[in-house]
Amino acid sequence: MHVPDTIEQVIVEFDRKMEPLDTHVVQAALFRARTKLEDKIGSGEGWSDLAAFGLQAEQEDREPWGTYFGPMGSWQMNDGSTQYNPDPRDVTPDILDHWATRADALAHPVLKARYADLVWDYAPQVAKRRRDVRFARIAIDAYLASVFDGKNPDDHDDVQALQRALELSTRLRDEERTAAAKEAMLARFHVEVDKDGWWLHLFQTLTGNKKCGLGPDERDGMVAKLEKRLAVYVAEETLDPHGAERVANYILPIYSTSQDFEAVRRVGLAVAGAFERIASAGSRIQAMAWLQTAAEFARRAGDADRYRQLRVDRETAIRESASEMKSFHFSHEIAKAEVDEVIDILIDDGNWQQTLFNIAAQFIPAKQALRLQADESKKASPLMSMFSTSVVADDHVAAQIGGDDDADAALFQQADYSRQTNRLFLTKSLDAAIERHSLSPEEIAAFIQRSSMFSEFPLLVAGVKAWMEGDYVKCMFVLVPQVEDAFRNIARRLGEAVTKEKRGQRGWEVSMNLGDLLAMESVKTEVGEDIHFWIKAMLSDARGMNLRNLVAHGLAGREVATYYTCDAIIHCMLVLGAYKDVAVSCARRSASRKQRSDAEQKAKVNKNL
Repeated sequence: MHVPDTIEQVIVEFDRKMEPLDTHVVQAALFRARTKLEDKIGSGEGWSDLAAFGLQAEQEDREPWGTYFGPMGSWQMNDGSTQYNPDPRDVTPDILDHWATRADALAHPVLKARYADLVWDYAPQVAKRRRDVRFARIAIDAYLASVFDGKNPDDHDDVQALQRALELSTRLRDEERTAAAKEAMLARFHVEVDKDGWWLHLFQTLTGNKKCGLGPDERDGMVAKLEKRLAVYVAEETLDPHGAERVANYILPIYSTSQDFEAVRRVGLAVAGAFERIASAGSRIQAMAWLQTAAEFARRAGDADRYRQLRVDRETAIRESASEMKSFHFSHEIAKAEVDEVIDILIDDGNWQQTLFNIAAQFIPAKQALRLQADESKKASPLMSMFSTSVVADDHVAAQIGGDDDADAALFQQADYSRQTNRLFLTKSLDAAIERHSLSPEEIAAFIQRSSMFSEFPLLVAGVKAWMEGDYVKCMFVLVPQVEDAFRNIARRLGEAVTKEKRGQRGWEVSMNLGDLLAMESVKTEVGEDIHFWIKAMLSDARGMNLRNLVAHGLAGREVATYYTCDAIIHCMLVLGAYKDVAVSCARRSASRKQRSDAEQKAKVNKNL
């Protein structure tokens, strides 16, 4: 393969300098060089090196191949196909051979490791051939050299290189290289713990890789070091309960497995005490969340009396939190073209509860507004409006939208359009709220629980935490059922029966599902028609997203659990956390919109006269 001189110069220069090297810097330099090439230059010749550094590490759970290196981005085309950037499917055997030549010829360990690992990683998919163990060994040695020789730009890259070196060496069953990688990771772990750096990833890898040869003494040495870190987190002058929780979650399973129940009790109570201390100094809203965590660690410690007392304390905090609840003010909806302008409206820098309420209320469209949009669409496309649309699931028609008997059918489409239109605004608003207020999962869950509609607060915390950490599968499967639980509690409070006769079994009863609960007029009146329709369109109706059905029946594939879906779920939870005030806000906006519409209509009439 002939590589253009501009590309070659970039690689040669980085290799010659032997300075600490960030792969993203290499990618940027190659991109600039490639833009200077003439159109006649073959794409493979100008693209092969750029692709090597455009591909991102640690992508085993991503399409299209589930390899260690994968594309940094993807998007859906109109025909349903998926495009990737860079696209691994464009890598040819010639490019693979070119990477192999680079791996042999280059000296800089960062460059050498990247090219060699790509050859090892992509050989089966690109060339349909067995992997050559030589390149795995080159990659391992280069990864280790990049750390030992200080050729990575930061600690994160060092840790990532060590993790990959251990993964490859254990896969090869190369005892010598495995031992070298393990020793390097152990040494680095102790350094990172002392400065509270990247110790977590090292600990996870060393204790999770059963083939690395981690001995009991080595493991115990790591645990002892984490005990010192725990002591710092629970000390009065350096109190960090969340840091203590993070450490405890890694060492408690080790103590439990070894049946060191005294250590389990000591660590669990230390973390419980840390959360109890910040709860005593915080607001009652904060305390109701933090005391829940304290109680959970007391339970793990096996201290039944402490667990019981913390539960009582938490119940007291919940009752007292009512006095801290803020009254919400409402403003007219103002159309904004820029995301930053919308965020500036929604974020209240002095009141995080107000911020969450603003986000909840802002992204609930009025049902009447959706109807007006549907009517305008019908006027604009009268022929298309006559056709019904089938919603097709995996193996059946889940619903049909259209027909004179279905007055609300088009509203579900408008609701979907509204979600898509506002998805960026919602995501950026949630991100801004978390960043500006430094919100924790417990605080967000406490806002959701302020309506006291949810039975299991720990599940709210777990779901919100999963969302914040990017575990969208867990977030979706934990939180969607909680919406049904909330509406069951609403119906129960309204005096409605929440069970029904089991079909085909006389005398048997089952709990009503979300669709049954939303069908109750009393429930609809309680939450208001706007919230009622929005929840229905998103969770329980086949003409909408129907998330409850997908989750409850195991029909939700991995592709459903996206950040967009989970942002929408979090929004629903925020709405339910303040549903009475959100309903008032929605009603005021609808009334204001009607007044403007009436005024515009009156002005038209006067003009015609």
